Amino acid sequence: MKIFKDIAKSAVISIMMSMCIFVIIGMIFDQIGDGTFALDNYKFSKMVLACVVTGLGFGVPTFLYSMENIPTFLASIIHLGIGFTVYFIVAANVGWIPTEAGITASIVTIVGVLLIGIIIWGCFLKYNKNLADKMNKAISEMK
Repeated sequence: MKIFKDIAKSAVISIMMSMCIFVIIGMIFDQIGDGTFALDNYKFSKMVLACVVTGLGFGVPTFLYSMENIPTFLASIIHLGIGFTVYFIVAANVGWIPTEAGITASIVTIVGVLLIGIIIWGCFLKYNKNLADKMNKAISEMK
């Protein structure tokens, strides 16, 4: 039962992060476009649903880290592989990769997404490592 709670918690956190990134990127495009950024024909709704799916794509596979028979490195590769695969499938369907702006814009977007994803993953890895170190220290002090 605990694993389902952990998966749900990770999914909610990932969805919230995905939504925050969506809003921040939307604000950037609105500023760059001098207030002409517009989403019509249900594009906003599609993109919000895409954020949810992306959040699930990155959040659900985090249960791999709690499986003792899977090394952290392999769990990370699988986790990020699933997350980025889901993201790029979704991104291709809702227009997050600016193919109409040319190959350079598409490559810059893809590299940017990969960097942001790896930075977020690294921050969570560092946070969890620090938490584990604090817990281990507290346990050793109890002895």
